[in-house]
Amino acid sequence: MKKIISLVLVLVLAFSLVGCGKDGKTTEGNDKKITVGVVQTNANESDWRTANTISFNEAFADAGFTTKMVFGEGDHAKQISQAQQLIQEEVDYLVVLGLQSAGWEDVAKAAKEAGIPFIMADRKLDLSEDLYTAMVCSDFEAEGNKAVEWLKDQALDSYKIVVLGGDTGSSAQLGRSKAIEEGAAANGWDIVFNQNMKGWDETLAKQAVADLIAAGTEFNVVYAQNDNMARGACDAMDAAGITYGRDGDVKVIAFDANKWALEKVLAGDFNLDVECNPLHGPRIVKLIKQLEAGETVEKNAYVDEEMFDTETITQAIVDARSY
Repeated sequence: MKKIISLVLVLVLAFSLVGCGKDGKTTEGNDKKITVGVVQTNANESDWRTANTISFNEAFADAGFTTKMVFGEGDHAKQISQAQQLIQEEVDYLVVLGLQSAGWEDVAKAAKEAGIPFIMADRKLDLSEDLYTAMVCSDFEAEGNKAVEWLKDQALDSYKIVVLGGDTGSSAQLGRSKAIEEGAAANGWDIVFNQNMKGWDETLAKQAVADLIAAGTEFNVVYAQNDNMARGACDAMDAAGITYGRDGDVKVIAFDANKWALEKVLAGDFNLDVECNPLHGPRIVKLIKQLEAGETVEKNAYVDEEMFDTETITQAIVDARSY
């Protein structure tokens, strides 16, 4: 009888262990609740960032992932600390959208030592390939080069360009700034103003352009590195009675291509909007599922992106926009 009771206890213990995985995670069959840590930039940075955050949350929820999302709110050091904390919490995957490109080596090394795949999303970071698992990002210099080629094709009598940059040191700012600065140098264009706006802020952009106008600075191109800053620049020009867009004196170039901004292209207010697609959620879900299945994933993937100007935009393109 004692032998029978002992055997029963052993079997009960064995079955109880089958239902638990690492840290008590349920693993019925081969399934488990995957926890993804996301180090996001800012909660309310721009319409683009809002769409980006929603994309992650919706896609991860649909996939059954648990999401731990934190926001740096413009503070690079805070992002580093947040990433380290997520590693200590033993998330299964770490997805980083860095405010700045540099300074992520220690985080990536810590994730590697902990066996946590390090994934770059949206913005490429300055890391050697052995320190990250995969990258799903926009090619910001390529975006800027599209704008430069379009601007060259406009064959203006002269080019006096206002550059409204984004957060200093972010890969988006670095890439888009590099493109216009090199394009201006190669084509003999004059950049009359080149300043980065903390937080990609619409109000700061509006004030910067208002100050330029008040100082008598002449310009005929605004190269705004996101839609919101382009709108801010247009508001400043409206207040000063300066015309812009398809039938105006100033060419307006924007980046991101939010739906409301494409409506401005259609209306002729923005001359050009270069797409920066924020819908990274489904892409990261696909990547994680491939890794879970033991598949080899593409190390460096850039998102396919378009551009839209007043000559090519259609109502159908605007209507099809989901963000």
